[in-house]
Amino acid sequence: MTMKATRFSPARRAFTLIEVLAVLAGLGIITSVGYVAVSNSKTNADSSKLSSDVASINQSVLLYQSSGVLTPANDLSRLTAVDDVLAQLKTKGSSSILGVTSSTLDARVYAVYQTSAEAATSSPRAVWVASERRFQVKTSGAAGVKKFLLNEDLASSAPTTDTTRTSLKTASTGNGWVWDRADPTSVQQVASVAPQTGVVDTGANVMSNLGLNTGSWTVGPSGQVTFNYGYREAGYQSRLALFSLDGMDIYDLTTDAGRKAFMLEAMRRILAGGTQGQVVIDASKATPGITTNTFNFKPGDQVAALLIPNTDLQTAMNNLANSNTTLAAYAQSNPSQTPLVSPATYGSDIPEFYSRQYAMIGNSNTYAVEDMPAVLTGSAADYQDMVFTTAGLSANGQVNNLLVDPATGLHRLNANGTLMTVADYYTTGPAHIADGSSWNLDSVSNNSTESLRTYLNSVDPNLLNSSAVPPTTP
Repeated sequence: MTMKATRFSPARRAFTLIEVLAVLAGLGIITSVGYVAVSNSKTNADSSKLSSDVASINQSVLLYQSSGVLTPANDLSRLTAVDDVLAQLKTKGSSSILGVTSSTLDARVYAVYQTSAEAATSSPRAVWVASERRFQVKTSGAAGVKKFLLNEDLASSAPTTDTTRTSLKTASTGNGWVWDRADPTSVQQVASVAPQTGVVDTGANVMSNLGLNTGSWTVGPSGQVTFNYGYREAGYQSRLALFSLDGMDIYDLTTDAGRKAFMLEAMRRILAGGTQGQVVIDASKATPGITTNTFNFKPGDQVAALLIPNTDLQTAMNNLANSNTTLAAYAQSNPSQTPLVSPATYGSDIPEFYSRQYAMIGNSNTYAVEDMPAVLTGSAADYQDMVFTTAGLSANGQVNNLLVDPATGLHRLNANGTLMTVADYYTTGPAHIADGSSWNLDSVSNNSTESLRTYLNSVDPNLLNSSAVPPTTP
């Protein structure tokens, strides 16, 4: 009798290990070239479209996590902002990774965020859940992403290399084994201008959406911004920074919680570094009068300023995040750690938002900073705590002028009723110290290499005798 082969019989052929690995490699390559299904349509995306895109991006997240070694530096669970997650997915590993020859997410993908009004409805929004390393679609809670779109201007010739992410398996050469392969050529993307990295609401509409009309600047076409740190009167060791306003209009500044969230996000961007934000003057390290440094931001981007009076940004951010009081109460109890931002409404402001801290001197690119919150100083601000000049920035709207009272929008007058000059302001006006201090225009203090008079004369010999042009009515 002839015996039939059973499934346990050697007569039945099994898959070899090489065949299994080859199939896995093929599947990985197919997956890596998949792009998020997003639409260039200008119409609002409906719930099913958003859910589909979220599912696709979550596949990119899974591929990213499985395609290289995760470390504290590149683990997505450390990120809280959607734009940061998308940017990380657009990077490539620093060594050969099986099935991934480029980034796991199309460089053209960017997020469009809900306004505060949209977030108050039950409209769907995508949110990043860091603890679970995935996006979710929700219909309530904080503002989120209302749709994902493609922008050809965001395409670049090659993805950024993440040197912290390395291959799980190193390719070898010469023996025909599945890992022995030449790196395939990366898929060429459309060459274009430098990307604007993931946000859609750039430009002056960010300030108008926030209900503000002063305290922002536009970065010039080169993207390079230069700061000359000229003078410091105060004993504090302040940190001055610029941060991008892209996407910041998701915060409702009419609420204390919204203002706090705005400040925390500004500090997060600065600590992240790069074009999102950077510390441009650090009085704990730099000597005023001899410090000129250039920083790179996104060309055409709109930026605002933030100053921490007398501590480092990480400490200030942690303390503000852990505070359960209102911002006004926080300023009263923590004046030297209060983040001071430049965005404001000219002539009036929400007191606890600490704006109007930055004033233009005359009509130059010279600025003076008051390092105490407006909620504490009011009209007695002296604006001599940090003085600097800039290049590569142009002021938007009416940046508060030194010679204009921010509470009324009117020009300051000296005792005889005539318009003050800059010299008047610093000798007989609100900046005059009447508490026995020996400060004056010719003082050299706090490691400054020259007096404020000498510095301002070096900027413009006519500056001390100038007066401001009346501000434009908002």
